[in-house]
Amino acid sequence: MRTGPLLVVALAASALPLSHLGCAGPHAATPAPASVAATPPPAAPRVVARVDGVGIDEATLAAHVATSGLGRDEALDDVVDLQLLRAAAARDGVALPAGAWSPADRARVEVDVARKRGIDLPGVADTLVVDHAWVKDDPSRKVQAAQRAALDKLRALVAAGDSIPAAYPKLNVKGTAWHIGDHEEYPYDVVSPGARDLPPGGLSPVLPGDGGLHLFKIHERKKTLPPADAVHAAVRDRLRDGAAIEKLDAN
Repeated sequence: MRTGPLLVVALAASALPLSHLGCAGPHAATPAPASVAATPPPAAPRVVARVDGVGIDEATLAAHVATSGLGRDEALDDVVDLQLLRAAAARDGVALPAGAWSPADRARVEVDVARKRGIDLPGVADTLVVDHAWVKDDPSRKVQAAQRAALDKLRALVAAGDSIPAAYPKLNVKGTAWHIGDHEEYPYDVVSPGARDLPPGGLSPVLPGDGGLHLFKIHERKKTLPPADAVHAAVRDRLRDGAAIEKLDAN
């Protein structure tokens, strides 16, 4: 009986991998899952300029190019000026318009910043429409104290919703020492400093001045402005003086 060749064939078959035979063993290796590549974070917008250390990014510049109609270089200069203007207004306590500024909004902010910083702007006329109460100081300290109490009461009535002219009769005071104005117009510089910068609807505290005590309720601000280009140039030069401006834009 010949067994040699058969034995060689059997040994060769046993040397084949189990997987080749369709019979995976109990300890066969499980293929490793494919690694999932991590999604890189989005790149930060490229900074094209810095104003006193505060960056202006590419997206801000591109938006200003689109809305202003200026070329890229001019738009970058203008964004720098706007950033300086906003920072100055915040430091000076100038109220800023909400949302996107119109050219008229910007001109008003520039005028207010110029006034706060003593920048000469010939031709500016600012008129306030106000309700106004004034009582002349009496020689008697006791009467003065009563006048102050009456004006404090008047203010409380106005704060609760009355107008100054409507609230005044409720005081039951003699009128010879009093002046009550209904929608009077005064130049900005004539109104007491504690009232002249209030927004429409603002009610002043009781303020001393002109030998008596004042109370103002602001109804409207009327402003006649010089040419916007002249205002912008004057304010721009002042705000850029001493500012740290770096332009990093390489287009």
